[in-house]
Amino acid sequence: MAFFIDDILLAPIKGIVWIAEKVRDMALEELEETPEKLQRELLDLQMALETEQITDEEYKKREEDILTRMEALRKKEGEK
Repeated sequence: MAFFIDDILLAPIKGIVWIAEKVRDMALEELEETPEKLQRELLDLQMALETEQITDEEYKKREEDILTRMEALRKKEGEK
């Protein structure tokens, strides 16, 4: 019976900890670069160019950055 009371009293704290862990996991996932995320960035960049939201010069600079990050990610995954 003591364990049941402990569970009831600790439930709010366990809930907050669970939420904090989920938020942390989502933040880490958002920060982590993946090939899919980089491809999506490249597609978004191409769409911005086609809809004239950015200039050719800005497109080339940002495209080069994305491709550099893709190459670094491939090398990093190749080392594993």
